[in-house]
Order: sequence, then structure tokens, then C-alpha cells
Amino acid sequence: MNQPNYPNIVLALAGICQALECVRAIARTGEADPTDVEIMLESVLKTNANKAEDIYKNHKYLHTGFKVLSEQLSGNKADADFGRYLVGVLNLAKRFLSDSKMQEVMASRVKQANRLHEYHEGINHDLIEQLANIYKDTISTYSAKIQVTGNGRYLEQSANQAKIRALLLAAIRSAVLWDQVGGKKRQFIFSKNKILQTANAYLA
Repeated sequence: MNQPNYPNIVLALAGICQALECVRAIARTGEADPTDVEIMLESVLKTNANKAEDIYKNHKYLHTGFKVLSEQLSGNKADADFGRYLVGVLNLAKRFLSDSKMQEVMASRVKQANRLHEYHEGINHDLIEQLANIYKDTISTYSAKIQVTGNGRYLEQSANQAKIRALLLAAIRSAVLWDQVGGKKRQFIFSKNKILQTANAYLA
């Protein structure tokens, strides 16, 4: 039996955590680190990367994700909302991976978004809206939902709603990668220390 590839598993988990940390920050304060947001949104568009790290340019761009993952697993600053988001994303990704029709729709729509990204040469409001709509038309149609909580003043703003949906799509993208590289929920119980050590090694 093959040994789990923990560097890639933890890299994908950091991707999920970074996207969700951006969601949490926008929901609570109305803003998130712009570089963290850009890396996560661009990861959705990278469907033909040669290796897992290429999806995020370089592991250094996932510093926030590794930090949050380490905090959640070690119990330092563990957050109930964040834990709920993480479980929700992993469950939705599992549902998506068993739905071949939805995968076809997603692939087609992401290809369209990629063309827009190339045209504008970067992330802009139109691309965020497009990614948000992809999430709304695919993952959001499943009965299980991720209920984002925070400050109503920020959550009511349409630009923030679009950014949150686009970031949830990015979290799903990383959760699909996590599954592809051998991520399993049982590892959170039986290999928690190994995940923590790997995350901390990336932070070193």
C-alpha cells in the first residue's frame, strides 16, 4: 500500500484553509489580504498544472493557509466557524467528485473564465463575478450549504458576496486536489501530528 504523500496533502489543505481564511476575514471585516485572495482565485483557473505546488505558484504564497491549518490542528486559535466551513467544503467536494455531469459543467465554465482572465491579464471584478456565478450554478445547487457567518454590514454588500462565493469555489478546487493526492478525513485523527509537522515545515 502506498504511503500518503503528506507534502501534497498538506499543500492542498493549506489551499483550502487560505481560501476559507479569506472568506472568514471578508465576512467579519469586509476585506482580506489581496495577494492571498488573488492566489486562491487564480488556483481555480489552473487545471493543467504539472505539479500540485504550481497551482499556487509556489508554496510560499500559501503562508496564511499553512499558518491557519497549524493553528486549527494545534488548538491555538481554533475557531468553530472555520471548522464548520472546512467540513462543509470537504463534504461538498466529495459530492462534486461523484457527479460527472456537474464536473463537465464546471470544466466548461472554468474554461470560459480562463479566457476572461487571459483577456484582462489578471483578477478583476468581472472575473470575480464569473467565478461567483460558477459556484452559484454548480456547488450551490447541492442541498448541503455552507452558511457563512459574520458582520451583516459586510455580508449584505454584493461585491463581498461575489468574492465569498468565488473563494468558496477556490476552496472546493483545493479540496478536489486534496482528494486527488490521497487526502482522507481519517488522517485528521490518525495522522494529525504528521499533518501538523508538515505544515510547520512549510512555514519554516
